[in-house]
Amino acid sequence: YLYNYYFYYSMEICTECGKKEVFLDGLCKKCYLNKNPLLISFKPVKILVCFFCRKYFSNGKWTGFRKLEDVVKDIVQKRLVFNDDAKISSFKLRPVIPKYKDGPNVKVDIQTEITVFGTYPGKKTVVKEEYVLPVKVIFILCPKCSRHKSGYFEGILQLRNVDDEVVEYAVAEAKKQNQRGIFITKQLKVRNGFDIYLTKRGYIHELGRELLNKFGGETKASKKLFSRDKLRSRDIYRVNVLFRQSKFKKGDILNIDNELFKVKRIDRHLTVVNIKTGKKTSIMPKHLKVKAAEEVKETIVSLVFPHVEVLDPETFQSVKPENIKNRKFKINQKVRVVVLEGRVWLVD
Repeated sequence: YLYNYYFYYSMEICTECGKKEVFLDGLCKKCYLNKNPLLISFKPVKILVCFFCRKYFSNGKWTGFRKLEDVVKDIVQKRLVFNDDAKISSFKLRPVIPKYKDGPNVKVDIQTEITVFGTYPGKKTVVKEEYVLPVKVIFILCPKCSRHKSGYFEGILQLRNVDDEVVEYAVAEAKKQNQRGIFITKQLKVRNGFDIYLTKRGYIHELGRELLNKFGGETKASKKLFSRDKLRSRDIYRVNVLFRQSKFKKGDILNIDNELFKVKRIDRHLTVVNIKTGKKTSIMPKHLKVKAAEEVKETIVSLVFPHVEVLDPETFQSVKPENIKNRKFKINQKVRVVVLEGRVWLVD
């Protein structure tokens, strides 16, 4: 009897609940963990997501994402505050996302299940704790997309005397910039061309240069006062970038003072090759009397020995081209030629 009496009163007792067990600091495991959880606090999470460009707002900037689950995990883990007295082995996050349709001002309540593993001083046993933390996702328009939807624009790309390929290319390239927050807010067909309204004036200059390098022609830029930024004390301008397409294309044959040239490259200048000499040069079409040569025609090689001859596409006589130069041909090989003043020139 005395042994049982002394054994009973010699056991450690939890000072909180009286349970005959002490885990740490005079408390049983349950009471200790209630006062000293592995996860001390969790800052409420409200996530702003742009439903148009699929970006979320965090740390003062908008960042693109693929899965909403990844966004929730990224932000939640930054808001967790763990117990400094415990050693956190690991933790897992599992957002439980209900079905939803994103759109303006749609709000989605997400329950994020968190499992934390850790140990306490002097204890080897790993403690596992589970929490459920609320997250609210609100779908809105980010500032850039809001500008797009409101019809806001910072300038106009003016396409004049261009073919359909130029318009299609310009529109396609501009649409690729949506992730950069650059949008087309309006397309307007005007006399001799199209106007494309864009939300970023810097990109309008960029696209104008790209069209110039690809299609050739000329560009002109102008600006017009739009408003005044009182906060920064500066004027705000809208820009217009005019692009006129070159009337020449790569591969065209030009007649300059009765000499034939083939267009190799088009930008602000024309890079051409003299059909007769093979010499490459750069010209400004508006400074010379340049016109397209007669139509390039297809014919065949009629003779290869002792010299090369082709069929004149106009007379159908076998004639020697003016610019053979050590090139090798085969009988009946198809070639492209231009006839100038009765003489046949190879243009391939």
